[in-house]
Amino acid sequence: NRLKNWDYSSEAIYFITLVSRNRECIFGVIENDKMVLSDKGKIIEKELLKSITIRERWFFHNWVIMPNHIHLLIEIKLDSSVIFPSSNVETHCSASLQCASLRDTETQKLSRKPNSISSFVAAFKSVTTKQIIELIENKDGESVWQSNYHDHIVRNYNSFDTIYHYIKNNPKNWNSDSINID
Repeated sequence: NRLKNWDYSSEAIYFITLVSRNRECIFGVIENDKMVLSDKGKIIEKELLKSITIRERWFFHNWVIMPNHIHLLIEIKLDSSVIFPSSNVETHCSASLQCASLRDTETQKLSRKPNSISSFVAAFKSVTTKQIIELIENKDGESVWQSNYHDHIVRNYNSFDTIYHYIKNNPKNWNSDSINID
């Protein structure tokens, strides 16, 4: 599912989509073209905001929580420059975060690469699933997420701009969204 030979901890802009298990609308509802978060959606928002504040080399250009999925437009950078700077794109949410410490070589072979998209997604899904299971007292402990995620490496400003506005307008366009199963 991932681009072969690509290091997903390398400097780039990534468009990530995480979808709830069976595309269930558990994170809230769209009312008047705006997302209204459920208690489960508030857990997602809280953990996403926490993630944004702890990643030093990550810039969250835009993100949205929808009834059954989330979209993230994340830039991993090696320095303080932005890959596609623009004065006409406002940032939905951004912050810096602390990098995870490097583990020994043996541990790295057995686990996801630190500060990579896959390690972020795995940790995010794990933390949010645990909290939602506690909230609903789900004794089965099933994940609230589909087992995988969609990623796209943004390669130019036009693609960035299109994706940025797609995320921004996602609540307005919910009725025509391919992930909407209502």
